[in-house]
Amino acid sequence: MDLRARLVDMKIRTAGPADADEIVQVRNASWRAAYRGIIDDATLASLRREPSHAFVMNLSSPPPFWRTLLAERGPEVVGTITIGWDTRESAKDEVESGQPGEVWMLYVHPDYWGRGVGHALMREAHKSLNEFGLYPIRVWVLEGNEVGTRFYERYGFVSDGERTDFEVNGRPYPIVRYSLPADRVVEELV
Repeated sequence: MDLRARLVDMKIRTAGPADADEIVQVRNASWRAAYRGIIDDATLASLRREPSHAFVMNLSSPPPFWRTLLAERGPEVVGTITIGWDTRESAKDEVESGQPGEVWMLYVHPDYWGRGVGHALMREAHKSLNEFGLYPIRVWVLEGNEVGTRFYERYGFVSDGERTDFEVNGRPYPIVRYSLPADRVVEELV
């Protein structure tokens, strides 16, 4: 079955504050499946179950160059993506078109992995980042996250050699940066 056929009953829309709880549920399910064996079990078991006040406020009134999208199948939220500027390159009040964009989070409920949800979200986010004028597009992937690495590589991202650590509960975990080549045009990505 081709991608278009799999996406017929899916809707992508901008998230709002009323969606925050479902976003957290999708994130937690995705973390527990993708990061099992990478992040310790105690941390995965104790993931925050409610959205932070700051996240809800950003959904309510997003800053410039920020967007959170949802994928829904019927009434169920099955995936989410949040994009913005590359926070390592500029502060919120310094962002302008022509600077790098970043995928801050992309989570699909594991029951929907391999069904085109992540691709559809990434494609819409790619369009949004183009509208914002933020390029190249970058994403940081937790080392050992084979699901995430395969997904981004299939979309066209390539590791650019940048590495750092991401701290979770006081413990550093290595992350690798991937960049989408500037010549990857959204219209080519069916």
